[in-house]
Amino acid sequence: MRSKVNKANREKKYSVAPYNFVNLPERSVEKYKTHKALPPHNDFRGRDQKRLLSGYIRYTLKAETPIIVAKGTNKGDSEKRKAKFFTNPDDKYAIQASSIRGMVRTNAQILSFSDIVGEKDDEKGYINSYIEDSRFLYRDVAGNTSLGDKYKNMLGIDLNKMIAKKLKVGYMIKSGDKFRIQPAKELKEGMPYFRVVEEDFKKIGGHNVPGIKFLDDKNYKPYRAQISFNLAEDGEVTKIAEVGKAKYNGYILSGGFISGKRCHYVVPPMDDELDSANSLDQDDLNESIRLYKQDMLATQKAYIEDGVFKVYKEYEFYALPEKNEKKPVFYIKDSTKDSSIIHFGFIPYLRLSYEKSVLDGVCDKYKNTKGISYADGIFGFTNKSYQIKNRESINISYKSRLSFEDAVVTKGGRVDKECIIDVILAKPKPTSYNLYLKQDKDAGKKELHIYDGDFEIRGFKQYWLKNYIDKPHLEPGKVENMKTTLYPLEKNTEFEGKIYFNNLDEEELGLLIWALKLEGNCYQNIGLAKPYGFGRVKVKDIELKIEDLDKKYNTFSFDYYKEGDIDKYINIYKKNFSNKYLSGTPIEDIGLIKDFMYIKSKVIKFKASNNYRYMELYEFEDKKVLPEIYHFRKSIKYPLNKDKPKSEDKTNKSRKRKRSRRNGREPDTAMALAFKEAERNSRNNKR
Repeated sequence: MRSKVNKANREKKYSVAPYNFVNLPERSVEKYKTHKALPPHNDFRGRDQKRLLSGYIRYTLKAETPIIVAKGTNKGDSEKRKAKFFTNPDDKYAIQASSIRGMVRTNAQILSFSDIVGEKDDEKGYINSYIEDSRFLYRDVAGNTSLGDKYKNMLGIDLNKMIAKKLKVGYMIKSGDKFRIQPAKELKEGMPYFRVVEEDFKKIGGHNVPGIKFLDDKNYKPYRAQISFNLAEDGEVTKIAEVGKAKYNGYILSGGFISGKRCHYVVPPMDDELDSANSLDQDDLNESIRLYKQDMLATQKAYIEDGVFKVYKEYEFYALPEKNEKKPVFYIKDSTKDSSIIHFGFIPYLRLSYEKSVLDGVCDKYKNTKGISYADGIFGFTNKSYQIKNRESINISYKSRLSFEDAVVTKGGRVDKECIIDVILAKPKPTSYNLYLKQDKDAGKKELHIYDGDFEIRGFKQYWLKNYIDKPHLEPGKVENMKTTLYPLEKNTEFEGKIYFNNLDEEELGLLIWALKLEGNCYQNIGLAKPYGFGRVKVKDIELKIEDLDKKYNTFSFDYYKEGDIDKYINIYKKNFSNKYLSGTPIEDIGLIKDFMYIKSKVIKFKASNNYRYMELYEFEDKKVLPEIYHFRKSIKYPLNKDKPKSEDKTNKSRKRKRSRRNGREPDTAMALAFKEAERNSRNNKR
């Protein structure tokens, strides 16, 4: 299958992406109230004495596009990462059991309104959450956005002198295993550091000092160098020289190259006369250092090797000091927070941390669930905390009642030579708040929600399905260390796998099958490079085999499986779930389920590819909103930036309805009403 190059055409109104999000429900559903209600593993009857079901599901996955499921990426002779298809111990191509399990579990979580956050531990936070509770760092110096305004106010940027007046400057020192920051001297009030334009820098002695790099050098890299310098009355640097040859000793530095950048920064000497009460020690910096390392990993400046945090060589400028090393550092104490955080960085325009973390964007009715969800009950869990009356809480673990086999190739299995391409296997970028947080559909830059105040995360990330392979445009010679060469198997390759289940009730079996099969017109996607169209698969030929316990234990036959009706169990789950938790409203009528089935069934053609691609770097500056799946689902004939014909807008009532949908998000009326009705019924039953 030949890959195609998508020529980006800048969207006028909205952001575009190869993914979208299925909303979290407004509250999660508990299948089991306590761990004591969970079915036993060693008894074929449940706590209610009803017979449980055991057996297996056999299925086939047919690749509708080239597919690549790799076990890691290995460097070849060219030092470029290579992703080749996983092979099992019999040297056959296979999709790992863990990949199948992850796909089915995510689907089951969505289809059962399962809590993927879990209850908060006061000491350790949300340790069982499937969403990492990150607190991101940001920098927005010139952006005319809500975040840009916040950034400039936090740093106190003086647009005339072009310095951040609220910053403090000092030296980060590592003594033993602990860090501390010792402030620098304040040589000029209101000027914690000094800015030097490169043209002037060369005139006042910059050429004569070892270690200095100039921005107009084609081999420029971020640097810091020890110097001495003189100051005029107004704070202008008038001389740069080697250490000891001018009035003040200090450092000069500059960070990464940016087109149009012209400045270097001079840092005053350390103030040795200040006592320890004026410095910041390890206890002050613990959280800040954790966030800094997390951000270095997220921005791919660092990596973890054998459990050790390491910085890539090209980003050593931004590394924390080594033992007995000191580095000039810029920092600010966030006075707007109760739990004060020290923001720090090694350039003046440092990255600040948001006030809130990701899980602050999940409503309390959904997270902090006391009971056990459908997904956790089926797939198992570890270290759930339970409060026992008049006793300390205890941790409970529960073994999965499922076992997944690798899905092994049964048809085809040749490498698709036309689709051996280089890609950048990008990690999620939840720092793109205009994409990852819920926004009003027509919100401008100043109205965008960020990870502060009242915000909501978008939910489960899902990739659009494509009938083509989108070959990314990668400039030769650039980002070579980030490229991976893919060696996918051809379209129409088929894999066969099994899922064994033990002691499920009829509802749980129905959910498991539905999570694997979805609706008849749906596809799954699996493996690497899903954003580019790889890995769209069709689940077919599902066979359900259930143990006949009477035959198993009362005869000598080893053929004790009987055929099961997959639709029967799916319908049992749908009906019971609707009656128990949605007051009879069919689960298929709930907005998030409609969205999920839509993104799992809508196959994008190449002519529409511009709306389902990664944006170019220049497009991110627009901070446009990403429409929700709902808006695609309701405007199938009308691409992102096109309006419906006026003939469709016949009444004031319809105009108001359309404006409401355009400016906001779909109110999931069916779910809201169903939950309210369920609450009323629950209260009445208690009475």
